[in-house]
Amino acid sequence: CSGIRCLPSRLVRPLEHRADGSLVHKVIVESAPRRSGKSVRLRGLALWRMEHSSLFGEVQTVMHTGSDVAICREIQRAAWRWAEDVADWTVSRANGKEAIESTTGDRWLVRAQSAVYGYDVCLGLVDEGWDVTPGTVTEGLEPATLERSSPQLHLTSTAHRRATSLMRNRISAALAADDGETLLLVWAAPAGSDIADPEVWRAASPHWTEDRRKMIAAKYAAAMAGTIDAEADEPDPVAGFCAQYLNQWRLSGRVVVRGNELVSAEAWHARALLPDDQAKPAGAAIESWFGRGTSLALAYREGERTVVSVSDHDDLAAAAAAVKATGYRGRVTVGKSLMSDPALSSLNRQASTQMMTAAVADFARLLTEDALHHDGGEHLSAQVLEVRTQPGADGARMVSKGRADAIKAAVWAASAARVDRSRLTQIVLPSGVGS
Repeated sequence: CSGIRCLPSRLVRPLEHRADGSLVHKVIVESAPRRSGKSVRLRGLALWRMEHSSLFGEVQTVMHTGSDVAICREIQRAAWRWAEDVADWTVSRANGKEAIESTTGDRWLVRAQSAVYGYDVCLGLVDEGWDVTPGTVTEGLEPATLERSSPQLHLTSTAHRRATSLMRNRISAALAADDGETLLLVWAAPAGSDIADPEVWRAASPHWTEDRRKMIAAKYAAAMAGTIDAEADEPDPVAGFCAQYLNQWRLSGRVVVRGNELVSAEAWHARALLPDDQAKPAGAAIESWFGRGTSLALAYREGERTVVSVSDHDDLAAAAAAVKATGYRGRVTVGKSLMSDPALSSLNRQASTQMMTAAVADFARLLTEDALHHDGGEHLSAQVLEVRTQPGADGARMVSKGRADAIKAAVWAASAARVDRSRLTQIVLPSGVGS
């Protein structure tokens, strides 16, 4: 490699490949304490991908976003001189238009979270993901990687107590089940560790030096003295220290909402179960949420268990196409308001009039009966862990305001899959009977 003389060891696993040269991992979720070499890794990956576009057989577009465009710009800035003087590439330094472009048209673009749409993305970089909205990835970057050659999405962040659900859910899902495409790299102190122990500091760090020990010791002393770390943007000194230097995530959620949870995060993640690769859906359902997205739930039978997989789509047409791609031929349950939509006209569908409260109650019942498992997907997990209910005169009622269309679709699909059609008896009547 003429541009990068040697790859740091932390780049090796993300670049693992098969015999045909295709990359093994489509998603890399990395989390480490502050000052762990994250910027060097992101910069190296972006330049390597651009310089070796011939390995992928197509022009490479690297899309780089994060919590702060200025930080992303700083990571790219360190490559500007090399790009111009050594590689003879073109560099754009204009605010909001930062880019490096190779002589063959490969580009590394730095963009704000709201400006990642409309590109074909080969490598998506998400920096300081704790403050990145989930939609930036699920609606912006991920769809843009479709049909690319060995596309990858890299999410990286240090823990933060006020983190959005993006990194928390990605880490939780990867811990719950191996989807065969996600590589999880986390350096963190286990819950319950002695935060005063230098050996815990060392175990939570991907590399260790005496200078690093001194820095963490100073940060710990300041936290115990009640001094707020301005860099950590954290009003609780001890919580800031645990997040920034021990990388301890609060995976169960960042906001306490009034009401009762459907299921604890631990219990939910324990129900993760991947369906067989060759399994065909035994139930399907589609529901939307007031123009904010459309959920497609597919249910699979795994012995006596039912496993649901729920994906988020931009519109009904995309959800319908996804159903067809699975080869599912049964009836698709859809919300009553969607029944007449032309986008679903090609599906064999039936309407459900079930209200949200009833769907949530059915979901809880299926969990209690151990009749429902999930594939660890982020979309359903986020809704299940955020929904809250309170007792009412007519049963439990929802008090949370977030989306719950994935929950409704999951209930409908699971209910359809639980119908064991092999046990249904077919009765053939003589000709003329019943006429």
